Amino acid sequence: MNDYVDAAERHYLSAMALTAHPATASHCYGIAAECVLKALMSNLQPQAKPVSGKHIGANLWAEFKIHQTLQTHPSRVTGAIKYQSGFNGWDIGQRYLSRASAVFAAVKVSEQQKSARGLLGLLQLVQRGLA
Repeated sequence: MNDYVDAAERHYLSAMALTAHPATASHCYGIAAECVLKALMSNLQPQAKPVSGKHIGANLWAEFKIHQTLQTHPSRVTGAIKYQSGFNGWDIGQRYLSRASAVFAAVKVSEQQKSARGLLGLLQLVQRGLA
């Protein structure tokens, strides 16, 4: 079962524990953000099949914006989109880059952390019925 809510929280907590390893933390922040989008797309319900085969990036954000589950909750789309910028340029393939790569600069990973934290906050509001 794909439990996107649990996966989002788990990857975010892993990233926070890995602050001394920014390359790995960056990867976990990106996966956490991806899982938040998929949790919202699945209306917070565990899924037997993946909601989307896409990783976080332009294609998943585009799919997220028009996903049928979210059409009745436009505030969720608006709430999530404001955190998109922290992941501009993030790609799942970066996991193969050297940890010395500029994409893992402290300022960039800090932006990813803030965006992932914001997305998790939105997810918590949705879970409580407040968004």
